[in-house]
Amino acid sequence: MTLLVLFAVLSVCQCFLLDSNCPHCNWNGVCNTQSGKCTCYEGFKGTDCSTDCGCQGHGVCTQDNTCVCDSGWKWSKSLHKCVWDCSCSNGVQCIGPGVCDCVHACKYGTCWNGQCECWEGYKGATCNVFDKNIMMNRNISVGMNLGGLSYWSPELKFVDIVKQSQEWITEHHTTHQWDTHEHDTITWRDDGYPASLPSDMLVGKLVLRASAGTHGPQGNFTLLYDGDGEIGFSLVRYTIHYNGKGRMLVEFHEGSGGIFIKIMRTNSKNPVHNIRLILPGFEDRHELFPFYPPFLENIKRYSELRFMDMLHTNGHTPEPTTWDTRRLQNFHTQTGTKGCAIEYLIHLTNIVGADPWFNQPHAADDDFIRHFANMTKASLRPELKMYIEYSNEVWNGIFQQTKYSKQEGMKLGLDTHDWKAGLKFYNKRSTETVDLWKAVFGSDSDRLIPVWAWQTGYHDYTRQAIVDLGTRASHFKGLAITGYFGCDHVTSQSKHDITQLSMADIRALCKKDLPKSINDFHYFMNMSKTYNLKLLMYEGGPGLESSRNNNATDHAIAFNRHDLAEDATADVLEAWYDIVTADPYNTHPGGLFNYFASVSTYSKYGSWGMMEFTGQDPYTSPKYLAVHRYINRHFNNQYMGPACSFVLFNNTVYGCYRQNNQNVHCGMSTDHGTHWTNYPLLSTNTSALILDGYDVINHAIFVRNVDDIAVNTFYTMDTSQQYLQWKSLTFSDYYRLVSPATVRRRMTNGDHHGININQLDCN
Repeated sequence: MTLLVLFAVLSVCQCFLLDSNCPHCNWNGVCNTQSGKCTCYEGFKGTDCSTDCGCQGHGVCTQDNTCVCDSGWKWSKSLHKCVWDCSCSNGVQCIGPGVCDCVHACKYGTCWNGQCECWEGYKGATCNVFDKNIMMNRNISVGMNLGGLSYWSPELKFVDIVKQSQEWITEHHTTHQWDTHEHDTITWRDDGYPASLPSDMLVGKLVLRASAGTHGPQGNFTLLYDGDGEIGFSLVRYTIHYNGKGRMLVEFHEGSGGIFIKIMRTNSKNPVHNIRLILPGFEDRHELFPFYPPFLENIKRYSELRFMDMLHTNGHTPEPTTWDTRRLQNFHTQTGTKGCAIEYLIHLTNIVGADPWFNQPHAADDDFIRHFANMTKASLRPELKMYIEYSNEVWNGIFQQTKYSKQEGMKLGLDTHDWKAGLKFYNKRSTETVDLWKAVFGSDSDRLIPVWAWQTGYHDYTRQAIVDLGTRASHFKGLAITGYFGCDHVTSQSKHDITQLSMADIRALCKKDLPKSINDFHYFMNMSKTYNLKLLMYEGGPGLESSRNNNATDHAIAFNRHDLAEDATADVLEAWYDIVTADPYNTHPGGLFNYFASVSTYSKYGSWGMMEFTGQDPYTSPKYLAVHRYINRHFNNQYMGPACSFVLFNNTVYGCYRQNNQNVHCGMSTDHGTHWTNYPLLSTNTSALILDGYDVINHAIFVRNVDDIAVNTFYTMDTSQQYLQWKSLTFSDYYRLVSPATVRRRMTNGDHHGININQLDCN
């Protein structure tokens, strides 16, 4: 195995500029132009790399031109290559290296190594039984706007970070100009990869830029790709631990500059495509489990997820938007103005059991909307409902959808004034969108929650809009408003100099601003009753933007990080609860407080994120604390995970459980649970202690402690040691270590495989 240490400051290698002194290496290696010799990818040999040892990217060549295969793979003499190595019982087949299929299909979950992993709320050996009592978001009227996808986003949603990469930029091998904007000189495949490249040109894209890279996981990333070619990296120091055809193991050294992934050359007969850069630890599971577990843990307590930003609703393209132009799952990135593939959004809501809020593109034609509705009907788990909204803030002049609605309204002659024509077009197209969804769902239309929304700050503007809507209001179930507060416009230079204010001064201005929020809530509560709608919030939270100067920006950011921001956020939450959520008229879907947004980088454009990066300690986020303490005060659900969790390996059961209403313990049993040997007590401050897995190679168990506001802390223990001791782990190390195929995952809720739980409190 080779070990290469490469630095971004080195000059660009000319290996790809092939001439008479340099062979092509059969696309199985890279030519060194100085020596005129090929450096073969692992698994290939010969002066021109023409000998294929059969490693399949998972081993190294031997002297006899066979392969020493990696763990999870074995050598097949008959096929002369490494193949998946499984020891599966009951006649099932391999579904991956060292991973067995399940005897029975998993109805509402995913099979992994012989057992099902259920979506939230489902239990049983095949995930066929729904139990709302085992859901962290049960009865909770709080939703979340998820952040958009970008190469700089600090919210890591996918374990394959290429899904959050930028669009390709073009460069030349012989110069150092950043982005030559020569896309038109390249023929592109339907999946967004180059079908071929001019000999002097490369294409590249950024991932993990800025805070995403600073706070991102460390360790060995796996680069996977299909086709023939050469992949390179720059802008970051890195170490290649394995360089096989189609698969690399790369360690990137910490930095905020991001990782620049480059296609240096590609075979026009079999172009490089389907590039994946997998976060450390997730190579085995990335195809079946695409979402990053810490991201999932952060959102499990919300009853609804709004996908406005993930769908790139603001400025969505193209116009018109047709079904054939939608973003597909196999495209080279999920970022961009077409938004994320709808399939991923449906899958995400299925996993966490949250109702999706789908914003329809402003220029979507009827066929697009029908297909969107049909895909959702066919794929969404049966107990979930769907919030349906036409576009987003069509009144807001900074967005393309506002310009579009005015143009379309004027074309249709809806009014002589463009602003009012746009308002009337919104009402027209919103109603048509709802009717298209209802036609698809038919008798199941009660699962739909059509939402009508207009401007919150100017009451009379919204009054005019809903008067025009008139009897069409019956097509909708919800009237949605915002719940932002700006603390008496504290960042506005015309009113205050924020740099001269203490944190307590800003808090006092937030208190001064509270009556405005209360007035808004009363006004729109009365409006919703008048039109027989339920009042809910599509976005809300602190809205302190400051682009005036750096000092003002820093001061606004400091308040968002200060303990007093929790009090200010709690004030608005409590006002909303008293006026809207607790109103007997305003039952579901009314009363939903939809926070904006989950994660974002704080800047002069606002500190919108509840948290600043995936993996942040929630106790350092006052806005997180405000929302989750609000949930605890008002919603009767303290479920944070299963009361008992088990892993069965051979004849030993490992588990975490509560005995006789005492502290939660973890331990092991060699007689199927008749007797338990308790391990050292981990914590007395726990709502749930969850055993996530057992590493059969290293004999380690992995346990999460979840407290009463859904904060996870992570631990492992080597059970083979004489003196047992817990070791704490970072969130990224925990999930890196618990994810490989060598770790047996915990059994599903309610599936005990004959384990005696009579002496345990597992309900």
